[in-house]
Amino acid sequence: MEIENKLLKKSINKLGSNPNLTVMDNDYLANQTELEQEVTFCVIGASGDLSRKKTMPALFSLYYHNVLPYKFHIVGFGRKNLSDESFREAAMENLSCRTGVVDKDECDRKMQLFLQRVHYVSGQYNSEEDFEKLHKFCCSLEQDEDAARLFYLAVPPSVFAFALKNIKLQATSENGWTRVIIEKPFGRDSQSYEELRETIAKYFEEDQVYRIDHYVGKEVVQNITTLRFGNYVFEALWNRKHIRRIDILFKENFGTEGRAGYFDSFGIIRDIMQNHLLQVLAYLTMERPKSFKADDISAEKTKLINSIRNLKAEDFITGQYEGYKSEEGVPEDSTTPTFAACVLHIDNDRWRNVPVLMIAGKGLDERLAEIRILFRKGLTESFLHKGNSVGNQIVIRIQPDERISLHVLSKVPGLSTELRETCLDLTYREKFEHESKDIADAYERLILDAIHGEKSLFIYDEQLEASWKLFTPALNELESEKSRPPLTYKFGDGIPSEVENLLWKHEAECGNCIEAEPPLKEFHSSDFRNNL
Repeated sequence: MEIENKLLKKSINKLGSNPNLTVMDNDYLANQTELEQEVTFCVIGASGDLSRKKTMPALFSLYYHNVLPYKFHIVGFGRKNLSDESFREAAMENLSCRTGVVDKDECDRKMQLFLQRVHYVSGQYNSEEDFEKLHKFCCSLEQDEDAARLFYLAVPPSVFAFALKNIKLQATSENGWTRVIIEKPFGRDSQSYEELRETIAKYFEEDQVYRIDHYVGKEVVQNITTLRFGNYVFEALWNRKHIRRIDILFKENFGTEGRAGYFDSFGIIRDIMQNHLLQVLAYLTMERPKSFKADDISAEKTKLINSIRNLKAEDFITGQYEGYKSEEGVPEDSTTPTFAACVLHIDNDRWRNVPVLMIAGKGLDERLAEIRILFRKGLTESFLHKGNSVGNQIVIRIQPDERISLHVLSKVPGLSTELRETCLDLTYREKFEHESKDIADAYERLILDAIHGEKSLFIYDEQLEASWKLFTPALNELESEKSRPPLTYKFGDGIPSEVENLLWKHEAECGNCIEAEPPLKEFHSSDFRNNL
């Protein structure tokens, strides 16, 4: 539930900037995490939207659930000249406790205790003196000689190099560990990523670097490996003999929402496909790793990405919604796509001739992200003509409502022989009624893992190198002067019909055209939606 923040402001302001805790949270001390080392969490770019809307709420939730070290400090660093009090008030506007988990009084109490640990230092990202000031302030908070520091870079790519350099030279922990969480974008092509990688490697070892993709931290995405490798009934079918196509769909019914300037320099392919959706595909199709340690998982994901056939411009359909060019920060002649669809092919023994349809778009008809595994019809074909079915499917819904469902064909009760597609459904909020009220936000899980040094949900360098190698040639083609411009679609429309032709072409090349169903029927069928 949302907290009545105004009621807390008087008590928050009384806390001042005294680094020593004025209230002892005995409950927290009794239930503190097993990590006893003191940790200072530094948010670089703390006055920006990412910090206010994602990072600080995630930290508060972790604090509320007693999973942060007891000796834990939060220091924001940004260019705005803010006091501790004003920074706390700004952060407080986005803090809340999950509905159904806690009463308001308890949440209010915990919020006050949390905000005592929050401080702010103003400075410039390119100033060594300001980072030295940050270092000295952190030292004034820390009580243990081996206190560790975790830096979260919530800053634009243009200042990555300055921030990394000054953290290394002026602000690292003197005797404890130092780690750095870096947000995307990780470059915009192979060359820019290589430059970023060289900058990171110049100042930090790979085991200190945590590249975050929040999509990987989502509960349902984490469950993909369990669904596959923990259930033999699925893993035995997880190959080209039984699966005819994989769809990965990301739809938003809103536009750039104040990010038009940033978005126009990257586009939907870089913003969504090259990172979020490719990571989902890697988890979905990689081979079983030697172990579920971070290094082994990353090795299999990298191997999978490297096995995807080189992408070309002809593998894509791109679009731009009407009105995009009138948004602030977008040039009148912009050809940046707000929609893209592509078909990928994984050239290995498990997935050869199984096309992967990947779709991402803004300004569409609904907010939806899901994976669909479409099985071959084979010997069931004689049954399917009696019913209106696209065949067996596993649907993994990422948002808005987490769920996993299996679509099967069943006889309708009665004297007739009518068949109907039915759904075996695992909806998180229903099956896990209590636990679903407390599903952690992706940022909570990822930040906690970084504190504990667990990297399995973070993106390794070799994965990014492989992903940019895959997408860069097609991006260069699509952005060349000779490339066809993106098609135009109305804001609020469904998936453009041109996607159907693209998919038919690739399914025919794979020899799947006999079994193929028109994709737009699958994406828009009201019967299909109702069965969910």
